[in-house]
Parts: sequence; structure tokens; C-alpha cells
Amino acid sequence: MKGGGLKLLAVVIGLNIFFTYIGLYFLPQSESQPPKTIKIEKGVTVDELLSLGEEISFSKGQCMVCHPMKAETGMRAPAISTIGGEMVKSAKERNMKPEAYVFEALVNPAEYVQKGFENMMPPIHKSPTSLNEGELIAVAAFLQSKGSQVTVSYPESLEALKEQIAKEAKKGGS
Repeated sequence: MKGGGLKLLAVVIGLNIFFTYIGLYFLPQSESQPPKTIKIEKGVTVDELLSLGEEISFSKGQCMVCHPMKAETGMRAPAISTIGGEMVKSAKERNMKPEAYVFEALVNPAEYVQKGFENMMPPIHKSPTSLNEGELIAVAAFLQSKGSQVTVSYPESLEALKEQIAKEAKKGGS
């Protein structure tokens, strides 16, 4: 019995060494890094803002977790490809400027939930995404570009964004 136990121990140790070798040298290794903060500065062009907004939406903003790019069955949230036009329509229904509406949709999404969808979007200026003001403006510009004219710019839109953040905080959202 003693010889069989040693053989079993040798096999178990050998298999562990083999699988450790496979795991270290043949399986892809990934390193998780916190999302980088994108600093938007005065003088950024609309095209740069749109590009940065798209990058943020697909990465740090995590928008694509719920928002598909194109409409599909079983969507959890409105599709990005036409969201700008839908926001303009909703802004008109609520007698708001499109710029104010897009910021409200980002910082206080519970204020208006599009018909057919649940109230599940977190305010994106808070954790876990915690986008800064410049990043919020870039995302807003990107969203507007999907079906409507872009009226958001940096730093001109900072005041409208700050108004919506203050409005959300006043309602007890902070």
C-alpha cells in the first residue's frame, strides 16, 4: 500500500506541475488596469469630441453593456444608432433644449425613462463609471451625433451640464 500511495502522490504532483506549466506559458494572461481618465481641454474640435465620446462609451462608460449599437430584439436599453434623434424628440415633448435633455439623461436618467424600458441606468457621473465633466460632454456629443445635430461642445456646454448635476443633487440623488 505504501508504494501505491507514493505513486499516486507522484502522479498528482506531476499533473499539478504540468497544468501550471500550461497555464503560465500557453494561456493568455491579462492584466486588469483601471480605466484611464480622459482630459478634455478648451479648443477640442467637434470631431475629436465625437471620437473621444465613442471611445468612452465603449470603454470606461460601459454604455454598451446595456445599449446595443443597433436595434435588436430583447434590448435592455435604447439602441445607440438612433438615440440622438430620440433624445431630440423627447426634449421637444418636454419643452427642453436638446443639450439640457442629453445631460439630464446622463446624470439623472430616472427623470425620464423611454417607454418600453426599465429604470436601471445609473447616473454616469457617479460610481462605478465616474465620468468627469469633459468625459460627460464627449459622451453627450457622441450620443447627439447618432440621429441629430450636435449642439454640445467644450467648454461652452459646461454650464448646462453643471445645472443638471446640481438639479440631480438637489433631488437627493447624491
